[in-house]
Amino acid sequence: MYTLLLALVQEEEQHAGIAQMFDVGKSSFIWTLVIFLLALPFMWKMVFGPIVAALEEREDAARESARAAEAAREETERMKTAIQDDLDSARREAAKQVADAKARATEREQELMAAAKVEAERERARAHQEIENSLSSAREILRKEAVSLAVDVAEKVIVHEFNETDQKRLVDDFQKEVSQN
Repeated sequence: MYTLLLALVQEEEQHAGIAQMFDVGKSSFIWTLVIFLLALPFMWKMVFGPIVAALEEREDAARESARAAEAAREETERMKTAIQDDLDSARREAAKQVADAKARATEREQELMAAAKVEAERERARAHQEIENSLSSAREILRKEAVSLAVDVAEKVIVHEFNETDQKRLVDDFQKEVSQN
């Protein structure tokens, strides 16, 4: 490569100053090579070693970051699944509570209907009893009135001496009074 570069530089005669700068003897090339080979272990230890270590450290950090990201993704998936399970469970529980509430409401409605029927039956029986009592009372009053009327008629009959016409008239009056009351 050195010779190629030297040949290129010498071809251009216009730039003779540049060619002289690259014109080193063969001994200079050898000494440069020896110095480079002697400096190579030192450069390897002092320059390339820290660079390689920094690159490996960077690569390890990238791998660790990738592992942490994967672990975080897996944890996120696990949490997402757990949240979905909890949500499904909550939905099932809510549906169960709604169904239980509906069942309790239906049961309570039936209880209230049964209680209302019992109360209505009790009221009907009480009203029927009151009607029966009123009817008995009215019959008793009617009976007393009939007896009182019969006694009044008997008094009138006894007080008066009456003939067949009077008797007929008295019976007709009695029938009229009874039919009016």
